[in-house]
Amino acid sequence: MTLEDNILEECRRLGFAAAGFASAGAAETFALYRRWLDSGRAAGMAYLQRHAGLRANPDLIAPGTRSVIVVAARYPVNTAASEGVSSYARGRDYHTVVRKKLKKLVAFLQQQHAIQSARICVDSAPVLEREWALRAGIGWRGRQGQIINPAFGSCFVIGEVLVDVPLAPSTRQENRCGTCRQCVEACPTGAINGEGLVDARKCRSYLTIEHAGDIAPEDSPLLGQALFGCDLCTAVCPWNRFGDNWVMPEFRGENDLRPEDFLVLSEEDFRQRFQGTSLYRTGLLRLQRNARIALKNRA
Repeated sequence: MTLEDNILEECRRLGFAAAGFASAGAAETFALYRRWLDSGRAAGMAYLQRHAGLRANPDLIAPGTRSVIVVAARYPVNTAASEGVSSYARGRDYHTVVRKKLKKLVAFLQQQHAIQSARICVDSAPVLEREWALRAGIGWRGRQGQIINPAFGSCFVIGEVLVDVPLAPSTRQENRCGTCRQCVEACPTGAINGEGLVDARKCRSYLTIEHAGDIAPEDSPLLGQALFGCDLCTAVCPWNRFGDNWVMPEFRGENDLRPEDFLVLSEEDFRQRFQGTSLYRTGLLRLQRNARIALKNRA
């Protein structure tokens, strides 16, 4: 077996639904990303601007990078996508889960090959994650911007390892969305332009998770019954009918959280119940803000 085969087998053993390799180099979509930022569609996510230039090439954050290993971690499809908590956030915090598994992957790689550098990235380092997923053959970019894999759909998170080892690049996948526009039509706020870009200023996920402070009165009705995130554009993807057996056990969690549940929690109750989850990162006050809006929208 080749080194690449051994890495793929270890990724499967760790529970990843897919893995692939891309040769490091200049990012192909950096100019598009820069235009998206300059258009204001990143809304209040100022952290995306701070180190934007580093996304132009992984070598800028991990000098000597020769290859990018990309993994996909599947979470459950949301069967009630218009309300409550996004399905990826109902289990353990994916940042922690994926990072721990990638540390094990790096340890495995060190046993297989002499490496000097291995930088783990899980939705925190300034890399264009979706581009590297495309280049590593994980899937194609759907109209809602998410990567879609033919074996298990669009409900997964991505992680990367930047390594100084040359690895044979995986074959890129052809876009198979065809004429389907279900994700675009499912968005209640018109945040999706249908060409793989999202206007965060209109996006329920941004408003309920990232947006600090009060929600503007004109935006409150847009949230509907959403408490944390929004799965409407991913849940409707026809490719999700496959791959439920690839869901990581760590990502399965309760799906009956109601607005009332958050309004009666103390900070200590919240810590005990949600520490170690993505909800805990957002904080109780922001979730209670969303809960009050959801109750008002329900009336």
